Amino acid sequence: MDAELHHLAGSSGLHPSVELDQIIAKSALNILFQPIFSADSGTIFGWEALSRGPVDSALHFPVALFAIAASTDKLVELECIALKMAIGRFKELNLPGQLFLNVSADTLTHSGSQHQRITEELFRFGIPPSRIVIELTGTRATKDPMALERSVADLRARGFVMAIDDLGEGFASLRRWTEMRPDFVKIDRHFIDGLHTDTIKQQFIRSIVEMAKGIGCMVIGEGVEDEADLQSLRQQGVDLVQGYLMAHPLHHPQTVIRPAISKVLIDTQNTTSATMREQALRGSAICARNLASPSVTADAAVTCLAAIKIFSSETRLNSIAVLDNEKRVIGILRSNEVLRRGAETFFTELYGRRSCTAMMDANPLVFDASATLRNMSEVVANLDDRHLVDGYIVIENGRYFGSGKMTDLLKAVSDMQIITARYANPLTLLPGNVPIDEHIKQCLAGRAHFAAAYFDLDYFKAFNDVYGYRTGDDVIQLAARILSEATDTELDFLGHIGGDDFVVVFKSTDWESKVQKILQNFDSAVQGFFKEEHLADGGFMAQNRQGKDIFHPLVSLSAGIVAVPPGTVGSPFELSAQLAETKKMAKKMTGSCYFVERRALQKNSSGV
Repeated sequence: MDAELHHLAGSSGLHPSVELDQIIAKSALNILFQPIFSADSGTIFGWEALSRGPVDSALHFPVALFAIAASTDKLVELECIALKMAIGRFKELNLPGQLFLNVSADTLTHSGSQHQRITEELFRFGIPPSRIVIELTGTRATKDPMALERSVADLRARGFVMAIDDLGEGFASLRRWTEMRPDFVKIDRHFIDGLHTDTIKQQFIRSIVEMAKGIGCMVIGEGVEDEADLQSLRQQGVDLVQGYLMAHPLHHPQTVIRPAISKVLIDTQNTTSATMREQALRGSAICARNLASPSVTADAAVTCLAAIKIFSSETRLNSIAVLDNEKRVIGILRSNEVLRRGAETFFTELYGRRSCTAMMDANPLVFDASATLRNMSEVVANLDDRHLVDGYIVIENGRYFGSGKMTDLLKAVSDMQIITARYANPLTLLPGNVPIDEHIKQCLAGRAHFAAAYFDLDYFKAFNDVYGYRTGDDVIQLAARILSEATDTELDFLGHIGGDDFVVVFKSTDWESKVQKILQNFDSAVQGFFKEEHLADGGFMAQNRQGKDIFHPLVSLSAGIVAVPPGTVGSPFELSAQLAETKKMAKKMTGSCYFVERRALQKNSSGV
């Protein structure tokens, strides 16, 4: 080992271990910052702090610097110095967004006593722990997994955010990801390089993105050096990007994205928007979870003075969620209110050391992670205008999940409305053929247990000929309203194929009783459209397709239904054919009725 260390001797001529001692003693590190960009908007999300040794030293580059520190049992000491210097420099530059700090498992498991001091140092600078992302490096094995788990839990309890570096390389395994449940995960650059031409890498990243969404974790693609790879990352759904293509690590970093790279992001916006449209058509639940991301939080230990400093230094920060020790939301701090109170005469002298809970609103706008766009938009529509700027808080299993911007919510609702309108039936405004097929595809792919019902008005053409198309449209709208009122918007899907045909995909377990109610309600309501003599006769005379006058019964509603257990139907086309057959069976019966195909369940039945 001495031979290797001697080989690393720089222009100073000192043995690397001696030079390391001098670096530690003098805190002679250079702290650089590399921006991390939103893959969607191109704005800066945060900064990764990177340490370098003296420029003329063999320990200038981090690989050599930290390797020597590890081999001489001084890694923890060196990393603690780097952490404090990075935080100080971050505050000095007044950089926006999150600060990502690289920390090894060694340091996390040996520096528990440092957690409180780091927390105090942050508040002294007016930086909440929720802006600090502790990035666990994957270069070293964890000697004491239980100690690491305790350390991570302690940091989270103090409000710090966690990340895993280099997923897919070294010790940054999927197991560590599932056990640690970080807020961010960085994909190793091996999977980024050449991504645009490698379908296996693309599939790997898509899988990571899909898993991350399920647990509320944001995915970062690092080491991006090629425009085509950047485009591919966006198309795979990666949230954040970092690399030399956008910006090199610098002592005085740039705070805006280069125009050429901004153009790349804009050029792929259409592709990303198309993906969002596809998700909306498939009914992929765009919900509160998809719109939220980790943000600044505080707890009762944060003082009023610290909260004032945070909002004063972060002019773009509108609100801060206040959490208890178990990450449950207890209130919200609003920038306008905090700064207004802070400007009051003698406020800081009287209340500065008190808990920030004295200034919080105990009734913030909170959504569960599963809340749908429809539910969220209904709540926001009735919200006090003064609170629209605050955004909203998202919880999962009763605990803080993230925060959302009202602008993102309104854009998502607007996109959903545009998509719905584009594929909607113009008469009823219900989803048309394209979203119907996409929804059925999703149900089949997700192996959901559901029942598909094909509703059709009986004798409707004859009714249209006698009463006119305007009255016919009114009857179609009546059927749409009755179907809509009977279906559960959270579970079921209602679509209008066209004309007098509708499809309902029921996931409600009581779907059969709903169908019976639909038919009964229709029979009762449709009578209002007939003349008294036609009601008395039970029908009316009208010409058939051959031009002959024949008697037609009153308009009724028939439904052919196919119960679909998982794995019994292969495609929407196959299901459509089955529904057509069951509808024919229903229309052979008199009056409003339904026929259920249960062959997949080894059972047949029909009912009225």
